[in-house]
Amino acid sequence: MRCADTVTSSAPSAHSMRPLLALLIILVCVWSSGCESARRPSTYLAHFDLKHPQVEDFELCASAGCRQLSQLGYTQPEWQSICALFTPPPMNAQDERERIKIAIALTEQINGPKNGTAGDAPRNQRALGTGSQLDCIAEAANTTVTLMLLQEEGLLKFHSTGYPQHRGFFRLRLPHNTASIYENNTGDHYAVDSWFYKNGAPPVCVPVSEWKAGYTPEDL
Repeated sequence: MRCADTVTSSAPSAHSMRPLLALLIILVCVWSSGCESARRPSTYLAHFDLKHPQVEDFELCASAGCRQLSQLGYTQPEWQSICALFTPPPMNAQDERERIKIAIALTEQINGPKNGTAGDAPRNQRALGTGSQLDCIAEAANTTVTLMLLQEEGLLKFHSTGYPQHRGFFRLRLPHNTASIYENNTGDHYAVDSWFYKNGAPPVCVPVSEWKAGYTPEDL
């Protein structure tokens, strides 16, 4: 395994309108059932020019709206620390969801110092943070990258990565986005939302139906 602990640079997007256009595409897909065949996690990443992730070579959003991207990679010790969270393997889906939350928190702790997002504050509370602040679009994309890596490396047994979800717009609520997963045996759909808390904190994981109804953590 090639180490990638020197890839910490961030580069601004060449197209400042890309996040807005991507969001419009996502909203059209939410509205139109004809987009179902294209609603793959990798399709969502492609809206922001995020390539298909590999353990040693992946990209993350490093700013609100994913206007800046960071080229990163896990070293062998870093990835092994993530793998260790799934050893021994989870015994059921609920256990696996709890481990997914811990794994996402760990990846943020690893990657935050590399791309300047370690001081990312809860929600969009820039005054409480330092460095780059991520919004829900960037958080949804970054969490999706992590979920795809966990799945493709065989660490997920009970879940598959879903297409990120959107609420608001058609429900007269403030627009909001989140990553998601499906439970393989039941098809139950869960939001995995890392936007509510600061960098390195476990995300919330609740049914998408509850999330779309306006879910907000009680401890905020």
